[in-house]
Amino acid sequence: MVMKKFIVFLAAAACAIALSGCDEVKISEKRLPDTARTFIRDNFPHTGVLMAEREKDDGEKHYNVKLEDGTEMEFDAKGNWKSIECDFSVLPEAALLPTISSYISASYPGSKAYKIDKKYGGYEVTVTAPSGTAMPGTDIELVFNAFGEFIRESR
Repeated sequence: MVMKKFIVFLAAAACAIALSGCDEVKISEKRLPDTARTFIRDNFPHTGVLMAEREKDDGEKHYNVKLEDGTEMEFDAKGNWKSIECDFSVLPEAALLPTISSYISASYPGSKAYKIDKKYGGYEVTVTAPSGTAMPGTDIELVFNAFGEFIRESR
C-alpha cells in the first residue's frame, strides 16, 4: 500500500514539473506591452488583434499575437518583436533594416518578404521568388547578420 501511494505521488510530481515549464494565458490586447501595441497599431493599421497570449517558458516571458488578417507575431517581455509571419500580406518596412530591404530589392527584384525571425546575431528573412524567375513561388530563406549584411541563401 505504501509503495502504491509513493508511485502515485511520483507520477503526480512528474506531471506537475512537466506542466510548470510552460504557462500560457490568453490576454486582452490592452495587456500587451506598450511597445508591442504601438508596433501593431503603426504597422498593421487596417486589421485588429484576433488573439493575444502571454507565455512563460522556463522563466522567460513572451507574447504571441495573431491578427485578423492571419499575421502571427511573437514579442519579448518588453514588447520588441521577435518574429513576424504575414501569410496573406508582406512584412511592414519597419520590420526590415534598410540594408536588408535594399539587398532584397537589388538581388531579388519583385520579391516581397513575408516572414522574419530575429536570431542570436542576426535575422532570417523569407521571400517568395517572383514570377519570371527559374522557380516562381519558391520560398527563399535569406540570412543576415545583426548589421543587415547578407550571409547566405537557402531554398
